[in-house]
Amino acid sequence: MPTRPRPLIAVRLIGPTATVTAHAATIAAQLTAHYGHQRVTCRTSTRPAGYSGESRAYITLTRKEPR
Repeated sequence: MPTRPRPLIAVRLIGPTATVTAHAATIAAQLTAHYGHQRVTCRTSTRPAGYSGESRAYITLTRKEPR
């Protein structure tokens, strides 16, 4: 099984769902623009947090593998 490359950046946001969603989208767009969308892959995922009305968002930025 091939190993996955280590992320360049990994970010975790925890807070009110609306705030986390807005900030995750902004941060993902800024990171992709800074590193270049041709060179990196940005993935985001959102999950419920421990408290009602809160979420966790994960953003990872990895180098694109050559084809």
